[in-house]
Amino acid sequence: MAHFMLQTSIENKTPANKVGLIMRDWSFGQLGISKNTSFTVRPTGRLGQHRWVEPWYLSYAILGCTMGGMVPIMIPLLALKRFSSTCQVGLVMAAFNIGGLMAPIWGSVADRYGIHRGLLSGGLIITSIALAALSFTHTFSFWLGLALIQGIGMFLAMTVGNLFIVEIYPKAEWNERISWLQTFNSGGQVCGMLLAAALSQIDLSSSLLIAASLIAVAVLPSCLTPKVSHEKAGYRSASLYQGRPGHGTQESSYFPVEYFRINISRHISSVRNTPFEHFMGIWFLCVAGASAIYTLYPLIMQEIYGIGQELLSFSFAVAMGLSVFLYPQAGHLAHRFGPTRVLRCFLGVRLMAFISFFFLEVFHFDGQVQLVLLSFSAIVLCWPFLIVSGTALTAQLSPFREGEGMGLFCAGLAAACVTGSALGGWLAALWGYNAAAGMAVITDALGLILMYKIELAR
Repeated sequence: MAHFMLQTSIENKTPANKVGLIMRDWSFGQLGISKNTSFTVRPTGRLGQHRWVEPWYLSYAILGCTMGGMVPIMIPLLALKRFSSTCQVGLVMAAFNIGGLMAPIWGSVADRYGIHRGLLSGGLIITSIALAALSFTHTFSFWLGLALIQGIGMFLAMTVGNLFIVEIYPKAEWNERISWLQTFNSGGQVCGMLLAAALSQIDLSSSLLIAASLIAVAVLPSCLTPKVSHEKAGYRSASLYQGRPGHGTQESSYFPVEYFRINISRHISSVRNTPFEHFMGIWFLCVAGASAIYTLYPLIMQEIYGIGQELLSFSFAVAMGLSVFLYPQAGHLAHRFGPTRVLRCFLGVRLMAFISFFFLEVFHFDGQVQLVLLSFSAIVLCWPFLIVSGTALTAQLSPFREGEGMGLFCAGLAAACVTGSALGGWLAALWGYNAAAGMAVITDALGLILMYKIELAR
């Protein structure tokens, strides 16, 4: 794949540049949801890199390491070991993703009461306790509850992360600071997968306890976050809404701050029979199928191909690490050729990878394992291009402000993750893992066909 260098600056922003920082926190663990990249701007002159790095970024590096790197591999494996059902594995991961739907509540609470630091520390503590408790219980209903609590705690912590920046620092510094924050989170995610590989020789329950301990350690640097006063939060929130109705400011598009105040039901009628509604349906299909694969990938590799935790974690880490560097190139392509064309192209590429993944589960031959790993790596590497172009299309097609449209986009992403995890696990329990792979093929194919049939507004 060709590599393009995208040089950006704070003063000159293109539509493609905007999308890099929007979706990074909404990259759910099992979606590879390096949910975490941005268009990093290199400081020049006497502005060194240290200016943009804060000690509390370590909390997000550890959170990425544990919840983004270790947990998406270890929890499905342990859940299958405890309950012997892929359906229950899917339900556990779906419960975890439900926490993403509650992010608007935490953002509103943070701004209303100015308790950003408390919410971050509280989210980390809740996540740590729930993860530790998970390693001891063998009751499925408790697992569901603890997974839900973990998701709430993690997304609570992730929600306020960028708010520390946009509520405190001048808007001219948002790009660099958010970029470095998410770089810490991205690096932590890759390190977490490598750590999961290194811990493959010990019991999964003990590995989860190690992850829980690391999250508890992350509480310490979280205490170094800047204090956000209620007055400052209210002022910044109001400033993000300045401008003409229906047009979000350039600054508000860096991260969906407005998403935290959105009343989704208020806008449902406004999107009916619009290109935006059609695109949301396409996006839901494409994310749901991928979510099923990401949820079941550790189980597929272990149960079908006999690949242990070490190799699957390492291969996942390599693919995820490479994908981090593709976001700038994705932004460049979206700006040059248009997000619609990029989305169609890489949906097609990923569809080919899903088809390959599907047939490799049916036929058995020498070298099959290597091809499976390559197919999954291709799926992971397509994600930066899909998320960047999808975010850009959302900004173009939204009948509301960019932030409000992004709120619906993020809510749809979370709902698709929940649906894909639960449905993929159920299908695998009934007809085998190949059924989940078939689901991904069907959803991606439908999405690609609809992309060609529906005329999207440009």
